[in-house]
Amino acid sequence: MTEGKQRPVKVKRRPAGGKQRAPEELEAAMLSALDNNSAPTASEVLDAAGRLLDRVLQSDCEARASALDLLTVDALMTRALEIANRDPASFEVFSEQAMRRVASAG
Repeated sequence: MTEGKQRPVKVKRRPAGGKQRAPEELEAAMLSALDNNSAPTASEVLDAAGRLLDRVLQSDCEARASALDLLTVDALMTRALEIANRDPASFEVFSEQAMRRVASAG
């Protein structure tokens, strides 16, 4: 490669359904937080995220070991909002409920 030229960056494409899967370790952590419920409701996912966030905030959350737990909370919140978005009529109420839950954590 000559100086000044950069290699092209490969962009990962999303699977055909448009949904990108989380890494295996994160998916396993999410499933564990959901008590192995593979088809949870948005509220169940939000509850799991809230419980895990409370646990992280009560521990040494600045430690590197908390990284997976924090990523799991983020992924669970995202998943809860994705599930809730399937019903546009209740999405606004659910998103406000989710934000209240996060604000009350710890």
